[in-house]
Amino acid sequence: MPSALEFSPSNTHLPNISIKLTSNNYLLWKAQVIPILRGHGLLGNVTNDISCLELTTIIGADGTLQSNPAAATWLCTDQLILGWINSSLSGSPFSQVINSESCHDAWIVLETLYGSHTRDLIQQMKGKLKTLNKGFYSS
Repeated sequence: MPSALEFSPSNTHLPNISIKLTSNNYLLWKAQVIPILRGHGLLGNVTNDISCLELTTIIGADGTLQSNPAAATWLCTDQLILGWINSSLSGSPFSQVINSESCHDAWIVLETLYGSHTRDLIQQMKGKLKTLNKGFYSS
């Protein structure tokens, strides 16, 4: 498995995700995706909006404007991650991110739609467990 230093646009293989994201398995999907991104040194691309797009041109040593090779590399990596995330989504989640132009945009959409739903569901389940425990002990 390549390290963060070895990942490059020419080394584009990220493993397939065995569980595609649906509207009700966000935690399982995220538990697969996070370690893979972290292991390849790519988690910051999706969570922190690491972006070189603003710096598409730089001033060279001779004072002339030149294209920034780091921006081209960033864009290539970003689009590879976006494609990989998209391939790990089922129909409904994929339709939600179809207009995302970066992996960070897609990540935020998924986190907003399914992460908050999951947190609400966990809180609801905790409340039900407390009620069940109280009912059990009062019998």
